[in-house]
Amino acid sequence: MIVAFYGIPKSERKWKQKLMRSGEIRPMKKPDSDNIAKVILDALNGIAFRDDSQVIDLHVTKHYSDDPRVEIYLRGMEEAE
Repeated sequence: MIVAFYGIPKSERKWKQKLMRSGEIRPMKKPDSDNIAKVILDALNGIAFRDDSQVIDLHVTKHYSDDPRVEIYLRGMEEAE
């Protein structure tokens, strides 16, 4: 799972900032979720897995936060013999 947290624009009205913090308003702006996934998976090649073709399930979400960041949650599976 990849969770991208976008900064809350200081120019937004206070009531809208509150809705962004609570998750009632979510980012629908670039980069697109598929582009976020591509960059993260490419960066993890050779670190978390041999190749990103090994990723069999992926979930990307976008949120607003006062602390912009990207969180990555990985779960390994044993390879089939």
